[in-house]
Amino acid sequence: MISTAHRLALGKARHNDAFTAAQQAARQAMDQLGSAPSWGLVFAGGRHDPSALLAGLRQVLGEIPLVGGSAAGVITARGTTLTGFECGLILFGASLAPGAIVSETGLCDTYATGQRLGAALSAACPEATSVLLLYDSVHSVSARELHLAGPLIDGFNQGLGEHQVALFGAGTLSDLTMEHSVVFNGQEPAEHTVVAVAMPPGLTSHIRITHGCYPASDFMTITRIEGPQVLELDGRPALQVAAERLNRSVAEMAQLSPATLPLTLGEKQGAPFAPFSDDLYNNRLVVAADADSGALILFEADFAVGTRVQLMDIDPQRMIDSAREQTEQLLADLGHVAPVFGLYIDCVGRAMAFHGLDEDESMPVRTLIGQHCPLLGFFSGVEIAPIRGRSRPLDWTGVLALFTLT
Repeated sequence: MISTAHRLALGKARHNDAFTAAQQAARQAMDQLGSAPSWGLVFAGGRHDPSALLAGLRQVLGEIPLVGGSAAGVITARGTTLTGFECGLILFGASLAPGAIVSETGLCDTYATGQRLGAALSAACPEATSVLLLYDSVHSVSARELHLAGPLIDGFNQGLGEHQVALFGAGTLSDLTMEHSVVFNGQEPAEHTVVAVAMPPGLTSHIRITHGCYPASDFMTITRIEGPQVLELDGRPALQVAAERLNRSVAEMAQLSPATLPLTLGEKQGAPFAPFSDDLYNNRLVVAADADSGALILFEADFAVGTRVQLMDIDPQRMIDSAREQTEQLLADLGHVAPVFGLYIDCVGRAMAFHGLDEDESMPVRTLIGQHCPLLGFFSGVEIAPIRGRSRPLDWTGVLALFTLT
């Protein structure tokens, strides 16, 4: 394993005071880096005040660009914590300065915002090959409305034009209540904002996706849908159909949430009756149900009338197995090329499936990657990664990105 001390350094701390947690994490990373950092990637528990957190970081680091956001929890090789009081960051040395950092505020029209962001990034860094995109997930608490990643990504790619990049990232989320989220845009904490980082030109990204769902029903057709609200399946109220297929009462299903009953709708790609492979499924997390309309409410709005879907059950053991398989395969693909650092973006709902257990699905990632390089991860609302030729929003997945020197 090559030494990364002169290129980047990891710091993590946990304290109920945001300023203190930030100072401790920053000092830990600075002591390892041994030189002035060019920028930092930071994720912090959602119970921290974001402004106080950045103030603590800047007291130690100065006015360098800081990109990241709120997280339901933080992951490193040493463990996973979801107390809301964590602060984890990676500091990058002068040789790993970003190609560009651009941001846009105003996510009411996510497609238009994505277009502006893509055009700005392409103009600022036409040589970019890997781009980290972060946006805050929560649009409205009262209406339980989320910013949608699908139109944002489509707009971003349109704004890029002919410029092709490996796009990965996340929608940030402070906790499972889905009441708050924030991003750090390089200078300050911001809401209703998206930020894109052209990763350092000295780094090459290698990305794998971990899964963990199995079909729990036969195929059904969406016959009525409005945005993220699936109103009918096979011509009947979607909530009633799901209750029948899962042998639960409608009243029980009406109270569902990712914390109480993890459930996704999966669209299988390719031949419908081909042997099961979880990487063939485009899964959408059911975040809530509406008893009045009989709707299942999804995290994204990219399904349409006529989409064939299945109810997908969550399998904790499959999550662990998939995380191990994908991590081992990614390391094998690298051969003798040593990774410089790893970033793991993990759906927060996946962590809830292991509540009270000794092991969680990030353990294989932490164990295997920790043997080779620093690892920073965080729990997100939506994950973004390239799949089948283009980047897509993902639900109930883990996105593992390893970076090697170009």
